[in-house]
Amino acid sequence: MGLDKLPNIKVKGLSVGYNKKPVLKEISFDLFAGELICLLGANGKGKSTLLKTIMGILPSIAGSIFLNGIPFESIAEEDRAKRMAVVLTDSLRDVNMKAIDVVATGRYPYLSWNSKLSTQDHSIVKDSLFKFGAGKCADKWMHNLSDGERQRIAIARALAQQTDVILLDEPSAYLDLTHSMELSVLLKKLTRDEGKSILMSTHDWSTALDIADRIFWIDGAAQFHIFETKELKNSSVLNNMLNTPFGYWNEEKNRFEIRGV
Repeated sequence: MGLDKLPNIKVKGLSVGYNKKPVLKEISFDLFAGELICLLGANGKGKSTLLKTIMGILPSIAGSIFLNGIPFESIAEEDRAKRMAVVLTDSLRDVNMKAIDVVATGRYPYLSWNSKLSTQDHSIVKDSLFKFGAGKCADKWMHNLSDGERQRIAIARALAQQTDVILLDEPSAYLDLTHSMELSVLLKKLTRDEGKSILMSTHDWSTALDIADRIFWIDGAAQFHIFETKELKNSSVLNNMLNTPFGYWNEEKNRFEIRGV
């Protein structure tokens, strides 16, 4: 996909971790326009650490990250926010603002100092709220929202940034089934219709296999693997990867099934 084009994100020889102790070593991949990638793996194996390093929240231990072909560290924070939006779980829990004002902060990177939102900015904010069914929350204070509603506001803010790249850390963590499915449809539509590049971590294999173009998997030994989703769904590799006595991937029915029930 897009081999003749410059990737929106290029990760080369990246090692990530804490206090200079790597959790993952020498990770390399490209993320192209119109591509949705799901990052999966067991808890504690480095999914969030990898994402937060690419987001610029954590420093890398080694290697390079390029955003639109530019070394990440050389891009000013304000300019990064015009190129890449970030959605973190629990990031808005203690925010003392109304939901619509939180979404409006997604337009701040485009404002000059001491300027106000334009009519177009307000329109973008409103559209972003309603695109993910968060319009009814617009005038509510964040501390009065449920976890799922706060998560929808975080995603709406990312949409308001209108970036080429969106990175999400377990975006469906607090969403009920209906809104989780709605999010999946929205993210796939953003890549297919608007050419966004999306990288998201998740524990939901079924959803990942439904919507991802590729799957990044961190195994129990903290090794990083890249799979084409179509190939993964039609092979025995998936069952070997999961290696659990409690369930298996049924290739004929194209779904996971629980053993012994």
